Amino acid sequence: MKKYALLLIAILALVVFASGCIGDSNTNQTSQPTIPTKQFSGNGISFSYPESWEQLQATTPNAIVTFGDPSSVDSATNNVNTLVVIQSIPLPSGTTLKANYDATYAQYAAADSSFRQISDSTTTVDGTTAYVNTHTVNVSGVQKQEKAVWLEKNGKIYVILAGALPSAFESQQKNFDAIINTFKVL
Repeated sequence: MKKYALLLIAILALVVFASGCIGDSNTNQTSQPTIPTKQFSGNGISFSYPESWEQLQATTPNAIVTFGDPSSVDSATNNVNTLVVIQSIPLPSGTTLKANYDATYAQYAAADSSFRQISDSTTTVDGTTAYVNTHTVNVSGVQKQEKAVWLEKNGKIYVILAGALPSAFESQQKNFDAIINTFKVL
């Protein structure tokens, strides 16, 4: 009897290994980073980021952390052109994430003639619905394309702002997604 039980266990193990279903791997491989990454954990959040990127001084209002690609530094201005800024503010009392999101982009469109919305959609980040606004805007004299992902957790609004020069934006998506798809509020 023990001989058959061991044979059954061996066959089951072989089937599991052959099917690729080992450990607790994620079945949605497309949402996982396919680039070498490092882990950031601090300021109440965590995420993976491209291992070639560096943490930068956060100068954007309400920024809690900024990472950028050092290979995208503009030699004339010394500014990093490809970066991700994580911002956070408390959700104002009596409002919703969606109301704040809509009001912010309505204000940008009214106040900044360089602002051009490309798309507006939703996704899921850290198990919650997130609003995504992709747009172009002039930042300190430089045209940028940005993806802003807004989510709310524990009474705070978090914005993951990923930006690059328009010519580099599409090629940076895997780097942006490495951060967005692994973002967690601790």
